[in-house]
Amino acid sequence: MQQLFIGDISLSDGTIESVLLLESAARVEFRMWDGGKAIFRFKGVIGVRDRNAAGQEVESLETEDVLPIRSVPTDPFIAELLEERPEGRAEGVTRYAFIGSWTMRPILEVYAEEVEAERAYAL
Repeated sequence: MQQLFIGDISLSDGTIESVLLLESAARVEFRMWDGGKAIFRFKGVIGVRDRNAAGQEVESLETEDVLPIRSVPTDPFIAELLEERPEGRAEGVTRYAFIGSWTMRPILEVYAEEVEAERAYAL
């Protein structure tokens, strides 16, 4: 497997194979359009919204920095996540949203401090 930046992996027309949630971490296995496989490892996870993502096709991945709690997020889910976050965490939180090909809406959202991506090429 080759280490890659998340931006180097084309998610268009790929499929989420599995989502594994761990304490403050998540792992997403992804099958790309060319048969290759990518694995995304999220660290410092404070929350996940999974809309039955396993088996669904993905159009793209959107990323967005989540503002601190003092800016009063409009989404109650995000406000609750930030309120429950342990004090002293200096790292910023990013929303990683896998956008479904058919709905053009998020099918999986991961709120995490960082992500690492690996790609395995098809044989």
